Amino acid sequence: MPLAELAFPALRDRPDPEVESLLAAVFTLIQADGAINVTEYCLSRLLLAELEESLRPDSRWRTDRRKLTDTRSAAATLLAILAQVGHPDRGEAERAYQAGVGTLLPGTNLPYAPPENGVLALETAWPVLDGLRPGDKERLVAATVAVISHDGMMTVPEIELLRTICGLLHCPLPPMVGDVTG
Repeated sequence: MPLAELAFPALRDRPDPEVESLLAAVFTLIQADGAINVTEYCLSRLLLAELEESLRPDSRWRTDRRKLTDTRSAAATLLAILAQVGHPDRGEAERAYQAGVGTLLPGTNLPYAPPENGVLALETAWPVLDGLRPGDKERLVAATVAVISHDGMMTVPEIELLRTICGLLHCPLPPMVGDVTG
């Protein structure tokens, strides 16, 4: 993922047909085994967003800004998926999710309900969450860090998903502290 992010600026300078051909090839490779894992999803989603924004630079600018309270469902989906990715045990995942909810919307009861289609459920969440006000995006990123750091360890898929979250929400990647495990 870090190497791909370094390549994004160079890809933006390629002719449109070449970019579209590259996207088609990446999606074909990712779908070759009939399943999409977190790493494949993150790479394809960041690549798609980066290249779409370079092909259609006006498409990213929004005039409407939402409040966190208006995006609870999308935020809950994001936190639930992140908790599920980093914690195979459902009980531990739920505790990590609640740590994120407590950071994002203190005193709010949002039940843990990971979507059955996993990371693909984020496709409907991205446009909603990218519409958050800057301060609310910052709180959302802090909530994702609370989910990831709940058990004191970070996995590579958690970090890749955090990179994707920050990239798609146009936020800086926060500093992380902890042990990274495979």
